[in-house]
Amino acid sequence: MPRRWAAALAVAAALTLALGPAGEAGAHPLGNFTVNVYSGLYVEPDRIGIDLVVDMAEIPTFQARREVDADGDGAVSDAESSAYAARACRDAAGRVDVMVDGRPAPVRAGAGEVVFPAGAGGLPTLRLTCPLVATLGEAGGARRVEYRNRNYDDRVGWREIVAAGDRTQLAESTVPSESLSGRLTDYPADLLQSPLDQRAATFTVRPGGPALAGGRPAPAPAPAVGARGVDRFSRSFMDLVARRHLTAGFAFLAVGLSVVLGAAHALAPGHGKTLMAAYLVGRDGTFGDALLIGATMAVTHTAGVLLLGLVLSASTSLAAETVYPWLGLVSGLLLAGIGAGLLYRAARTGAGSAHEHGHPHGHKHLHPHAALSAPYGRPGLVGMGFVGGLLPSPSALVVLLGAIALRRVWFGVVLVGAYGAGMAGTLLATALLLHRAQAGIAARMATASPARVTLLTRAIPAVTATVVLGAGLFFAVQGWTRI
Repeated sequence: MPRRWAAALAVAAALTLALGPAGEAGAHPLGNFTVNVYSGLYVEPDRIGIDLVVDMAEIPTFQARREVDADGDGAVSDAESSAYAARACRDAAGRVDVMVDGRPAPVRAGAGEVVFPAGAGGLPTLRLTCPLVATLGEAGGARRVEYRNRNYDDRVGWREIVAAGDRTQLAESTVPSESLSGRLTDYPADLLQSPLDQRAATFTVRPGGPALAGGRPAPAPAPAVGARGVDRFSRSFMDLVARRHLTAGFAFLAVGLSVVLGAAHALAPGHGKTLMAAYLVGRDGTFGDALLIGATMAVTHTAGVLLLGLVLSASTSLAAETVYPWLGLVSGLLLAGIGAGLLYRAARTGAGSAHEHGHPHGHKHLHPHAALSAPYGRPGLVGMGFVGGLLPSPSALVVLLGAIALRRVWFGVVLVGAYGAGMAGTLLATALLLHRAQAGIAARMATASPARVTLLTRAIPAVTATVVLGAGLFFAVQGWTRI
């Protein structure tokens, strides 16, 4: 393959990878941050039985267990579970609103149950089941019912409501009669990227009708979650910290796998590589510049995981998923600012993009990169790396929280550090690839005609700056829509 095509393909591949939407694997099918709520309404002639289920993923469960474990000994006894379930179900009943023909109906809580299915990274998940009852009053004619569930309104997750008649008939219902998720036990794969968000329901109750076929569904535990490909390795990484007995050989293997997973995470789409590609190609940056950007990204990412893990371990009220959109918004705006700065520099230097020097032997020599040779100083490069590493990996965060839960903080810190080292290795390889592509472009431009060189030296900085600006605006809007 001609050198110029190899260089062009390398740059295109780097920019394409950098601009793709980032994804993050997790043990819970909806992600490690989610709190999912289900309401099953079973309408009898004189009352509504409400089957309320809460399914918490690993990170909110880590915070909630501090409230469950009343004596702080790290284990949850049957008495502590019962006390928490009773208290949580009473609170849940207070956040459920039932209106019958425009009048509020009282909601009472029965004896609830809480279990802790195994999750990733040595962390459990939490499944709370609350039997609630709302009074309809004396049976009569048709009645209009309005239902709203305000539990965990501020948390990200699946929201589902179903309503079925039991010796009654439901008409004009705004919700289905059967659960799509099996009461939060089997989430449909095709809806994981756009989960249900049903928080309210209305329907008309008419007397008469058959008894509920099969009765109400029996409680079911959350199923084990399978994973494939890279997801499987991510799950293995998160489960490393759960091993109770550590040996030198296992610790070495765990650190090695952490490095591999960090390297794979750095290969995922993200705007850090966008910055590296744009700077090296568009601003004539050096390999050392790219290395400084990549190293700062890895250090920032590792520090972010450690800091967020510390904050979450000390707080029971902070919703971790609310932090990520704000970080996405801030990093997107900073990235857009860098792109705007690059675009401004490209516009200012465009007029002098190529010039000729006379030489004693009478020939002229073209300097195609005169317009591109105004790189940022070291503080600016560090700032670029900071922006690129601002979003910590949820998988690494779960590992750290799992280590904290098992009182093995040092091991979690080591694994997170190894994860960051793997990221740094991939970013170093990316820098080498981009530097090679940059050299290929320079070699091609050195043999091109002056008109083509002038066109390219004006276009390349503007195009790469526009890519960075567009990526920043994209990530900023994405973060804003999730706040």
